[in-house]
Amino acid sequence: MKPNIIVASFLFLLAASVSNADVLKDASDKLPSLTERLTKLSSGKVAGYAKNELNAAQTTMGAIKAAISAKNGVLALQKTEIAELQMTIAEAKAAELESSEQLVLRRAELNKLDAQFDQLLQAGGK
Repeated sequence: MKPNIIVASFLFLLAASVSNADVLKDASDKLPSLTERLTKLSSGKVAGYAKNELNAAQTTMGAIKAAISAKNGVLALQKTEIAELQMTIAEAKAAELESSEQLVLRRAELNKLDAQFDQLLQAGGK
């Protein structure tokens, strides 16, 4: 009976190590594209609007590299997903803030045009 338990345990450990290697490879494969995306975001307009979010993503990138070095595939893959989300949040925040700025500018322009229209109406009435 004990040999069956030992064999089953060995097979379980073997399957777990193969699975971890696959997960580790997936995380390692995602790292270059994440690094490139973070570089583009950090050098673009997103950096001006969502600096904190990009800093958090940069920290997570360090955690990904540490997990890969420690051969912890599951943690590395989780961190890649977190980094992707952090960068998406940074993009969304930047888009929201940029839209808000555009709205303020459009309102100011509308107020200016409204004032000009009022002046034209007053001048036409005289």
